[in-house]
Amino acid sequence: MQSLLLKVISIPLILLLCTFWFEGVSFNKPLPFLIITIILAPLAVLMEYIFLPRLSFWLTFIADFVLSYLLVYLISSFMAGAYVSLWGAFLIALAYSLVELLIHKQIVSDQMRHSYS
Repeated sequence: MQSLLLKVISIPLILLLCTFWFEGVSFNKPLPFLIITIILAPLAVLMEYIFLPRLSFWLTFIADFVLSYLLVYLISSFMAGAYVSLWGAFLIALAYSLVELLIHKQIVSDQMRHSYS
């Protein structure tokens, strides 16, 4: 539950910051923020439950990167009021994946701490 909350907060924040930082990213309406968050957050939590116990940090990082890259680019391609170039989608996916890496590190350390107590 904590992971989902972190994703619901971090995804729109990353999208907003990338809108200001990068020329290839433009969101003129709030709906694309909402749609990307509604789709990406639950899928990312599901991927954590499936991949994190079975794969390494880096393979999970790559899976998060690919999922976020494809979703951001495809959703922004079909939404009015959103423009994200391939480079912009790459930068958003990279920023999101780095945040996810920190979340995964916290999840694994919590699991390790609870398994030894």
